[in-house]
Amino acid sequence: MQLQRLGYLACLWTLLSGLAVAQAPEPAEDSASQATASVSGQPVEPDKARAYYHYSLGHFYQERGALFQRADMLNQAIEELKLALQYDPDSTFLSLELADLYAATGRWRNALREAENAVQRNPQDSEARKFLGRLYLRFLTGGRSRRVPAEMRQRAVQQFEEILERDPADVGSYLVLAQLYRAMGESAKAEEILKKAVALQPDSPDAATNLALLYVDVGDYRAAIELLENVTVDSSDPRLLTNLAYSYEQVRDYGAAAGAYSRALELEPNNVAYRKALGQSYIRSQQYDKALDQFQIVIRADPQDGEAYLRLGQVYRFQHRYELARQNLDKALELFPDNLDVQYNRALLAEAEGKIAEAIDIIETILESTSKADASTYTLQEAANRGIFLEKIGFLHRTQGDFTAAEETFRRMLALGGDSAIRAEVRLIETYQENREYDRALEASEKAVQAYPESRGLATERASLLASMGEVSAAVALLQPFLDNTPRDRGIWLALSQIHLRAKQFEQARQAVEKAKGLSDSEEEFEYIHFLNGSIWEREGQHGRAEEAFRKALEINPNSAMALNYLGYMLADLGIRLKESVNYIQRALQMEPNSGAYLDSLGWAYYRQERWDLAEQYLQRAVQYLPSDPTIRDHMGDIYYKTGRIREAQMEWEAARGEWNRLPKNDVDEEELAQVEKKIKNALVKLAQENKDSSP
Repeated sequence: MQLQRLGYLACLWTLLSGLAVAQAPEPAEDSASQATASVSGQPVEPDKARAYYHYSLGHFYQERGALFQRADMLNQAIEELKLALQYDPDSTFLSLELADLYAATGRWRNALREAENAVQRNPQDSEARKFLGRLYLRFLTGGRSRRVPAEMRQRAVQQFEEILERDPADVGSYLVLAQLYRAMGESAKAEEILKKAVALQPDSPDAATNLALLYVDVGDYRAAIELLENVTVDSSDPRLLTNLAYSYEQVRDYGAAAGAYSRALELEPNNVAYRKALGQSYIRSQQYDKALDQFQIVIRADPQDGEAYLRLGQVYRFQHRYELARQNLDKALELFPDNLDVQYNRALLAEAEGKIAEAIDIIETILESTSKADASTYTLQEAANRGIFLEKIGFLHRTQGDFTAAEETFRRMLALGGDSAIRAEVRLIETYQENREYDRALEASEKAVQAYPESRGLATERASLLASMGEVSAAVALLQPFLDNTPRDRGIWLALSQIHLRAKQFEQARQAVEKAKGLSDSEEEFEYIHFLNGSIWEREGQHGRAEEAFRKALEINPNSAMALNYLGYMLADLGIRLKESVNYIQRALQMEPNSGAYLDSLGWAYYRQERWDLAEQYLQRAVQYLPSDPTIRDHMGDIYYKTGRIREAQMEWEAARGEWNRLPKNDVDEEELAQVEKKIKNALVKLAQENKDSSP
């Protein structure tokens, strides 16, 4: 009869107390002779009492070895368990105890061999199979996956498949088998197994949780959210809540993420990681005051927490409280002088303040301090960071109208390869277009698409360019092959909607947006769908429907700057509800104070209110940011004309006409251009009359 775990443990404490006073239960020479017999390989007679003695002694060494971190004691514990197993060679329990000790000391192959032997001796012992399966799981998921032979992986799975053949209702084994499949990268099989477990025990939080975490692993965040929302209704496990919050973050539902992190923090109020994650969610959901509260709590607990100062600097920048932003970023830099995130945020602060040259200098300093002579030696993360920094510098040069410097900067990204190189190609095409170099843009886009035929971003950029040049059919034909009935189609449908809108094919544009809507998940994505519908209705002259769509976008996100601006500008352009119009655009500018488009909208709204001084103030700022925009130059001419400066008005309208004529075919608003021509003629007539009247 095999010794059982309870039998061993019942007498263990008596033995340990004897050992504690150095009262050896057996003569030392007997133990030595047994050890000699073991080492020499001589057979011994089964003796459960001796087996029990050596097991208990091994357990004692194991406890002491773990307590005092003595490797020699742990080795002695292994030798004692091996002796115990010699005296009871059929004991599954002793084999598993020895295997567990092997695993605890990092001797994984010995552990697996011992557990496999136990299963071979007792193939009907489901507990032994489960132990072996869990051992495999620890081996496969303990950072050693690359060194594990495929054959060993299959043996691990086989153990639990056989268990489930004998007991198809063993939910626990389903869970372990699913984890084994996950460790092997077989997500589909893991999902199938977990669904069976959930079907067997619909109320099992373990099964539902494991299935939800699998969905997180494979990126099916909506499915993960659905399961985790049910599992966490009454949960007191903060880890589940943080997984739920993470899933919300991936679908950009930051308000819901903040709610989940808040619940986790209630369960563990002293968990700084949860508090920081909650603060980040508040930032992303634009709940800035709440974010400030969280990071200020972190700093009160630890005044040396540089990350908290960094986040406070970000929040104050978003609130346009620039001096406070600078103070906190300076403190973060003092604590973490080599932190790239802190340094980059200083550049973003300079940009927000309109100090473009300073922002460029800061980022160039970062690049210089982290440069390597051989670009091929950058790690993937280092190369990605450099791509981000260079891309930002290129944008800043474009903001200043320095297209040559922008082009040079984006070309520096090309050497980084990978995604950075693809983004560089896109930015170069954009730069050529913005500088009205359409031939160069067409040539560059054609070469880039040939070099990276799988890039949806490059194909989309070239298609947009073709559409602006009037080649709508070619643009559509370029994008059609990328539609493959996957969620990635959303971006293609959105691009197609813009192509059709450029050609004033309003119904096709709406149909494309509807296709994209069916592939949208997050509130942010649905917000953009409503915004696009609003812009299509507005271009078609259906202003009531346009306003309805913009309001739907604002219901989802009351702080949507683009929806606020478009709605406000539309009302101003119609000359209705002007006070409301000004309010919308002011709110948009609070979020993006340096947007030339929003500055123009507010100037135009003030123009409609006949508040000439304010109109001129904002329109002049808009021209500084977007000097090549024909609509802004047209508006500037209108304000000069209204205030009696006919010559200045004529010059601005001439500039507007020039910019319109430089645009490609489908980007020209023929009605607006015709109005500009008429204004120029009227101005010339009036100037001629003034000259005639002033003649002696």
